[in-house]
Amino acid sequence: MPFTRRHFTPPSLRLRTFLRANRFFLIGVLLLLLGFLYLVVTNQQGDELIAINQLRTPTYDRIFIAGTRLGEPIAYIIVLILLLTYRVRTAIFSVVTGVTVGIVTGLLKIYFAQARPMRYFFDNFEETWHSLNLFEEPMRNWGYSSFPSGHSASAFALYSFVCFNIRRPKIAISILCFLLAAEVAFSRMYLLYHFLRDVTAGAFLGLLIAIAMFFLQWKIFPESKVLNDGLWWSRKRELPPVEENVTPDQPV
Repeated sequence: MPFTRRHFTPPSLRLRTFLRANRFFLIGVLLLLLGFLYLVVTNQQGDELIAINQLRTPTYDRIFIAGTRLGEPIAYIIVLILLLTYRVRTAIFSVVTGVTVGIVTGLLKIYFAQARPMRYFFDNFEETWHSLNLFEEPMRNWGYSSFPSGHSASAFALYSFVCFNIRRPKIAISILCFLLAAEVAFSRMYLLYHFLRDVTAGAFLGLLIAIAMFFLQWKIFPESKVLNDGLWWSRKRELPPVEENVTPDQPV
């Protein structure tokens, strides 16, 4: 028996409509980024990591080690499967979003080649490095790929894209997506993988990519029923045959 989706109406692609529909999420993200940017400008690099590091506990370790995976490919796979039941077009472009983030952040990391916090503190402030609550060696990153934060860009791109595409319940979805993305960003600092500047740049980059992908997805075969339908939505119900007894008209 075939599977079908209920009637779907493509969204308006006017910028004003987009901003109004996603105002709760966008306002939350912009306020978060402005707060981050203020701290970046008014504090010395690394101060925020030192402060966050003092909060380290075994419980927080488990929360943020698990939470940072919300910005990794496993999160995209889960979202892909869920979106396939909603709209194939959106599911495909969630993957395109992830690939785009990976390519862009990878190139920027190579270009800027900034030291990770572990390397930065050890090379420049060894006394501070020894005072940190360090994680075990397998979790330490000594490389030069700190800027921007790939996980933060990935999380904000993924959850922004999901939020933009889901219409109802809009406020609940906006809050959930905001918290998931913010959790990943904070986890990257808690785990001593990125500075606040890296997370801020990554989050902003991810937001821009998500906005671009939301509009781009409707430029390719916008009327395609296959792309606009979801899989496994609901079984098509066949109406039972109607039996009528046809009799000749009776004269009045």
